[in-house]
Amino acid sequence: MPPGLGLRPVVGRGRLGSTTRPACRPSLCFFCSLTTQESARARSRIARSRYQHIGRLSVVASARYATTDASAARRDLEDTLAELEKHAPNHVSLPRVQLALRSLQQEAGKESIRIAILGIANGHPGRTAKEVLRLLLADPLKAEEEWERELDKHDTAHPLVVRIGKQDAPDQEALRQSRTDLIREMQVSVPTLNGHNIEILVMETNPLTTNPRARAIQEFEESVLVPAVEIPTSDSGRVTPVATPVHKALIVADGMLGALAVSAMPLVDDKDEIAAAVNLRHPTDDVSSCPFMHIDIDLGAQGLGLFRDNVSNAMKYEACWYRSNIPDVRSWLTLGSLSSEDGATKLPVRKLVASVLQNALASIQAEEARHVSCARPALLSGPRLNARLADWAEGAHAELQQELDLVFSGRRWRKLGWWKLFWRVDDVTMLTSEMVTQRFLPRSEQEIVYLAGRLAESQSSDARDELPAYLQPSATADGTRQIVEAKWPTHISFTRRYLLDETIPALQALAQKLVLQTSSSSALSAALGGLMYLSSFGAYEAGAVTALGLVWSLGRMQKKWEAARDFWEGEVREEGRKTIRAAESSVAHYLDQAKEEYAQGGRAVEDLERARELVEKAEAALQKLP
Repeated sequence: MPPGLGLRPVVGRGRLGSTTRPACRPSLCFFCSLTTQESARARSRIARSRYQHIGRLSVVASARYATTDASAARRDLEDTLAELEKHAPNHVSLPRVQLALRSLQQEAGKESIRIAILGIANGHPGRTAKEVLRLLLADPLKAEEEWERELDKHDTAHPLVVRIGKQDAPDQEALRQSRTDLIREMQVSVPTLNGHNIEILVMETNPLTTNPRARAIQEFEESVLVPAVEIPTSDSGRVTPVATPVHKALIVADGMLGALAVSAMPLVDDKDEIAAAVNLRHPTDDVSSCPFMHIDIDLGAQGLGLFRDNVSNAMKYEACWYRSNIPDVRSWLTLGSLSSEDGATKLPVRKLVASVLQNALASIQAEEARHVSCARPALLSGPRLNARLADWAEGAHAELQQELDLVFSGRRWRKLGWWKLFWRVDDVTMLTSEMVTQRFLPRSEQEIVYLAGRLAESQSSDARDELPAYLQPSATADGTRQIVEAKWPTHISFTRRYLLDETIPALQALAQKLVLQTSSSSALSAALGGLMYLSSFGAYEAGAVTALGLVWSLGRMQKKWEAARDFWEGEVREEGRKTIRAAESSVAHYLDQAKEEYAQGGRAVEDLERARELVEKAEAALQKLP
């Protein structure tokens, strides 16, 4: 077999036949070698420090970007709420929106939180509310402080604002009037709550609504979270209610009557914003399932007094304190109200904004539903309704002409010939009234009422009370006409009454006058002829004078009566034409007004859509808040 060839190390590309040579290294002394090693270590440390610095810069940049995003989201939420307040003031609670805007303008995590303690006006609400506040803020390690004594003297019929924070001076007055001399303020220092920007409003309130409807729940929430503080406006005792919005509210009641009143309130399951506490002394039954917190202020005050008397009573103090359930109320008070350094928005502020947006969305949805239910589908087919109105007007004119032609050429009208007035003069009113009542647009009147009913039927049941009215004339006491509004056109009936009450009596009076004048003239001419006959004139001359007087009287009567008949006939026809035109104009005005209202409803729907977009934008910005 052929001899085996040993493989040589490859030292370079394409140089298979070259031999390896040892690399030549410069000789270094011991100290130089140490220097070289230290330089390498230094370079390694510099590289590591550079990488650490870059890492720190990236962390700082990330935190800066996160802070920038949070600030942008906060500004976006603030701008959106301000625009919502301006664009849809009827769908938001303006006091709560203003409170939310003031909270968002403050530093994140250090917002001022307003809490209301409302005593229901039954039993001893003022004492209970004041005692609850004292037990919540009292420091057991100190003796009774000045603010506690001032609080005990305060009348809760007047609102009191308690600001929690360090006092500027130890001898500062505990209870003082505000700068406007309207609301009393008290500065209280609580070591565990100082620096957290908490304000407490203590006041009495009347029993609140107990209606369980959804709208009543919103009204209940509005009345609790926006209590009305009565501000005196003059020395005469007049007061002006001023809305004072708060982030959270605690309803305080006393005894069984208070428990019944609180149980009837539409309290929601989420008690972060609204909670209730009832002072019950040693209840024998389990009240854990009740929608309120059970407290015993006497037991809490007893435990606080024992601990202040002697520190050795700590066990008794703890037992009384926890049995009184005051710690539960304090936990509710401080939940989300404490400041933080991480820049996270306080929970009450988030709850306030979320509640405002939720109520605004509910109001917008209710308004949209109302607009949808009040939509007028018949008005969308305007040409069809206009054609129906034109058909009615054409039919009314045809009916007017046909009916009046029949009635003025009929037997009743012929009964009122001039020569028949002598024995039918008392029948003028009866015959003409029958003609007007039975022949003056009876079918057109029914059809226009039917048309108005069809227009009203096209509306929804919610919108029928808001239908536009028909303009039509009405007679006043002095005989003039004025324009009034009605639910359907009554022009035909009004004109019919006008003909019956105004024109027919005048025609009747003229007929009686003409008959009397003709009879008198004929009698005078006959008397004159008789006198002439008795005198020197002969029978021929006397008869000629009598005949001349009789012919003149009858001719005058015929001329005036026929002119009156023609005038009355023309007046009836003209009044009929004017009535038809007026009724047609009234219905057309109704349609135009309804279309305008529908167009305004469309603009209102656009405004509601814009408000809904603002609410959704605010909700998105709220989700981005830290």
